[in-house]
Amino acid sequence: MASTFTNLSTAQVDNMIVEAIRTILPALDMFSIRVDAEPAIVNTVKRVALSTDPTLATKTPGTFATATGDVTGVDVTLNTFNAAAWDATEGLISASMLPTYWADKIAGGVYVVAKSIIDAALALVTAGNYGNTAADKLVISVADFGASDVATLRTLAAKKIKGRVKSMMLNSDYAGAIMGEASILSVFGQTGENLLKSGSLPQLGGMTSMEYTDLPTNSENLGGVIFGKAAIAAAVAPFDILNNSGEGNILERRLITEPDTGLTLVYTVKVDAGGTRSGEIAALFGVAKGQNAVVRLVTA
Repeated sequence: MASTFTNLSTAQVDNMIVEAIRTILPALDMFSIRVDAEPAIVNTVKRVALSTDPTLATKTPGTFATATGDVTGVDVTLNTFNAAAWDATEGLISASMLPTYWADKIAGGVYVVAKSIIDAALALVTAGNYGNTAADKLVISVADFGASDVATLRTLAAKKIKGRVKSMMLNSDYAGAIMGEASILSVFGQTGENLLKSGSLPQLGGMTSMEYTDLPTNSENLGGVIFGKAAIAAAVAPFDILNNSGEGNILERRLITEPDTGLTLVYTVKVDAGGTRSGEIAALFGVAKGQNAVVRLVTA
């Protein structure tokens, strides 16, 4: 069924939101994340299991190995209630323009809300939370940053971060320095990867790598981070809906879930008699420090 004002079907809207969620998932996947489809209210506490490996045990023939026991996790409070909203007003936008405009705003709204989760998690990456010794960070200027420094970061991460999965996030300055280095361009050029053409970081030092333009400095000159998945815990849930479609000025309100991860957002459309229709994407979330599994890259 198509919406009477956007000419977009329910399925099309669902697909737009799901695809928009998927564009931000690589960054969210760097953390231990719990996503619930079950609605919650502000300040609900969720237990987030940290992504850690089982403990090795000696196996006696004919017996089962001793299990690790308790689940390693942290409590995360859903204390942040964020949304992105947009309007379409009669006299300012034509009916023919509305489907394209609405689709663009849906994608942008999902990105803004998902990005706020990532930004909240990154705000935890400080010396106070993850250490400030030579084992916790690499201090080097953007101008001097290169392939050998990626190797140094990998070595630091291998010693400090015990989990198998490690991911690297760089701000645009450090990412640009890597993509412009001749030795790296040459190596990946031989494999058919054109870094300058794609604009995306390849896997570096055996780690999933990505550029994050808005990586915060956290007042500590932070320029990059290597994460173990257990370093940060995040929990996300839709808010508990009280007012539904057809009530008051709510034209449409429903939960939309990304099927692979279960990440669920609330999509709402309202209409005002004055001629304005508004859309909103919303989520309830919280973040918390997990284990001391971070290596920082700091500008000199």
